[in-house]
Amino acid sequence: MMIQIRFHPQVSRDLKAIALWIVENAGSQISDRDLAEIEQAITGLARMPHKGSVRDDIAPGLRAIPAGSRTVIAFAVDDAAEEVLIHAVTCSGGDWAGRSRARIF
Repeated sequence: MMIQIRFHPQVSRDLKAIALWIVENAGSQISDRDLAEIEQAITGLARMPHKGSVRDDIAPGLRAIPAGSRTVIAFAVDDAAEEVLIHAVTCSGGDWAGRSRARIF
């Protein structure tokens, strides 16, 4: 069984902001590499959805995993729907907890 990945609508903004920040600070090659690492980490959640730290203190069922050297992916697993719900992707000290709390599905 393969779990489906679903994204909060604002995650695309998160990823664009991360890409722009990395390009401006480290160049496009590093940006491409880091975004590929983020994509790989998200894709891996379809196979192993229950990994990461559970952060019920932020929101019920919320989990967080690192991706690359400075990125955090915040998500929840809906076992009944067989989905991983990506709430936020943040980089370089971004407020992933606050974004996740504000974006609960």
